Amino acid sequence: MTTIDEDWTFHRMTSQGFFRLDIPEELNMGRICTDWWVEHGGRGNDVAIYHGDEKITYRELKELTDAFASGAYRVGLKKGERYVIRTPNCPEYMVAFLGGQKIGAVPVPVNPMLREHELVHIINNSESVAAVCTADLVENIENIRPRCPTLQHIIVIGEAQKDCISYTELMKSAKGAPPHVATHKDDPAFYLYTSGTTAGPKGVVHAHRFIIGAGDPIGKFTMGLERGDICGGPTALTWMYALGHNFLFSLRWGTSVAMWTDARFDPERAFEFVQKYKLTLFVGTPTIYRHMLAVRDAEKRFDLSSLKYCLSSGEPLLAETVREWSRRFGVRTIDSMGQTEAHEFCTSQTQIGLKIGSMGKPLPGIEVAIVDDNGKVLAPGEIGHLAIRGDHPGLCLEYFKMPEITKEVSLPHDWYNTKDLASSDEDGYFWYCSRSDDIMTSRGYRISPAEVETALQTHKAVLESGVAGAMTPEGEKVKAWVVLHQGFEPTRELAEELKNHVKNTIAPYTHPQENEFITELPKTSSGKILRRELRRMEREKHGIPEPVKTKVITTGEP
Repeated sequence: MTTIDEDWTFHRMTSQGFFRLDIPEELNMGRICTDWWVEHGGRGNDVAIYHGDEKITYRELKELTDAFASGAYRVGLKKGERYVIRTPNCPEYMVAFLGGQKIGAVPVPVNPMLREHELVHIINNSESVAAVCTADLVENIENIRPRCPTLQHIIVIGEAQKDCISYTELMKSAKGAPPHVATHKDDPAFYLYTSGTTAGPKGVVHAHRFIIGAGDPIGKFTMGLERGDICGGPTALTWMYALGHNFLFSLRWGTSVAMWTDARFDPERAFEFVQKYKLTLFVGTPTIYRHMLAVRDAEKRFDLSSLKYCLSSGEPLLAETVREWSRRFGVRTIDSMGQTEAHEFCTSQTQIGLKIGSMGKPLPGIEVAIVDDNGKVLAPGEIGHLAIRGDHPGLCLEYFKMPEITKEVSLPHDWYNTKDLASSDEDGYFWYCSRSDDIMTSRGYRISPAEVETALQTHKAVLESGVAGAMTPEGEKVKAWVVLHQGFEPTRELAEELKNHVKNTIAPYTHPQENEFITELPKTSSGKILRRELRRMEREKHGIPEPVKTKVITTGEP
């Protein structure tokens, strides 16, 4: 792991030449993650992917992605065209992602749990011409095909149905290397859809430069990747955090990925996963770590001695979790702050003066500040917009076909507004306060309160509802405050019915973990729901104070 002396901040290291991003004009994410290690890096026989009891070397991964690229090109997929990938974690997901990129096409990974109307929105908004999915998920794609005018091809992993293309046959029929399609560092490389506050999911467009702009500082300074490392965790590759750490960045650095393929998370299986593959880096979330800590005598039953670090993101990591994990397993947990639009930009991976509870410090090459509405940098201790300098090559290009929203996140003096509120301290550490646009982060997912409110209000019993992230000692949860129509009684059975209603209406992970029935919602004079007041009510109800800064601890103190 790279050691960073406290006297040399990341930004000073960058400015004085200790770390520099070198991004060529012609750049292709798919080729740099596969071909480079075979043709130049001398790692063709190194394992790229572990899955089940199987292994895929870098040479084999190059051949597989070449085959997909050739097959997709022959089918008619062209440079710049989008194609949806809807699969669980599997090697074919990686092959389709990188293989399409090799011919300049643009993958759009989507969560397999999305409902049909959500898929329609994403396919139509992205104007995707093809979809890659597993056989168990093809029915939804077939059902919505008439509502998706741009969708021409469905490539099925497994038994293909009528009017679909067999993934196996596509791969077998590929002859020779795919054509060389030149891509520029600023060309779109992939889209990820993230929750919007009012409209449907927003298409976040990332360029090929992302693999170096984000992958190099994260791979070097947060992950400390070196040959022989094996990275993995029980997180979905459709989520930016896992897409980077458990896939792209590991391959960018020529290391190995162990693929979690279980449909559901089980904490004991997570321990077995680390032990089986002898992971050196485990990628989790605060929720995952809390569930694993609840496994009795896990430190005696499982061997975690291969681990160098455990990584965490997605929601605030509580100090108690960090200390308990370190005490029981002797492994340090590295927390980081990021988002779909920029991936990770702050990390707690500094060797001296760690402040548990903070977001840490900015990564090399990334200028981060707390600014006001006019882009003026605020003094330490003042709460303002958490902003990233607009020239960061890991930043997204835009929200696809949403120029107004793209403009909204631009602040004067070339700052990108993360829509998070935070503060900094005299030592350069950043401290999270809240989302400024009410998006919730629960169980690692970003969830739109407006989307959950809309789903709730399609139930016959619901007059209106307000949804907000409620902080608990275990982290943030999705909570709904519900006003009922006359004639309906607020019962435990109805609360459970509303949870299931949301699960069946939109993605299951968005459902409220708690429903509270009230007679009136707090609102502004114009009738808008005051979600910040709902959050305040919840904190007051449970006696939870506002977040406070924790003390500085030195290396070695748990």
